Amino acid sequence: MAIITGVANQKGGVGKTTTTVNLGKNLAVKGFKVLMVDNDPQGNLTMSLFGDELPEQILSQAGSPGQAHSYNLYNEDAVVVPYLFTDNLHIIGSSKHLSEISTKPFDVIFDFREKIEKIAVDYDFVLIDCLPSFGTLQTAAQMTADNILIPTHLDEFSVKGIEEQIKTAASTKKRLNNKLNILGILANEVSRQRILVECHFLDQLKEKYNELLFNTQISKSAKIKESHALRQSIFEYMKNSDQAKQFMDLTDEYLDRCGVKND
Repeated sequence: MAIITGVANQKGGVGKTTTTVNLGKNLAVKGFKVLMVDNDPQGNLTMSLFGDELPEQILSQAGSPGQAHSYNLYNEDAVVVPYLFTDNLHIIGSSKHLSEISTKPFDVIFDFREKIEKIAVDYDFVLIDCLPSFGTLQTAAQMTADNILIPTHLDEFSVKGIEEQIKTAASTKKRLNNKLNILGILANEVSRQRILVECHFLDQLKEKYNELLFNTQISKSAKIKESHALRQSIFEYMKNSDQAKQFMDLTDEYLDRCGVKND
């Protein structure tokens, strides 16, 4: 059974998709079998791999969700077949159709959990890229996950997003999923020359959540945006860059926190 991780922060634009893509691809490079699930109607994870031309298995030419679309994870009667991106990396994609789930009965979250748990037996890791708000979609992810990884910027609103994310995770753990834990908090897009406001919020995080902070930090660089534009991880795009090394360090630290041997 795979280790299931939700990548989440209730503040948008903090690098959840970037973290999911780079972590997922790095795990696959290391030989692990990985499933990435796009659980956000914006479909940023899906677009980061395919651009605007989605495979029919995700979105048919008629515009309806295919068997590799996350919409079907919330449909008890639907068949879900992950898209084989590479031998070790598969994806269940998303599009705006997923937003329709918010109009469905709340118990669709149990369909999501049942389907992910059934699929997860074929993988070492499942990474769920979550939308930046609380509701049916994020509840489903938290109810299913073993742990939550929280990327953040070092600014006021992102740090507040961490507080809200931890509160909702604690509520989910109490009511729906007693195995759920916070795996760690990742400082993302950190300035190379640390500015005072970032130092302030990093100190704040250390004071509140020191044991949860990943030792690895991801520094700010245009190379990340360039790699996105080319539909590549930073390791694929420029493997000798600082950011490629940082994301590989994060991958090693992630494996260590999950208790998985890293050869």
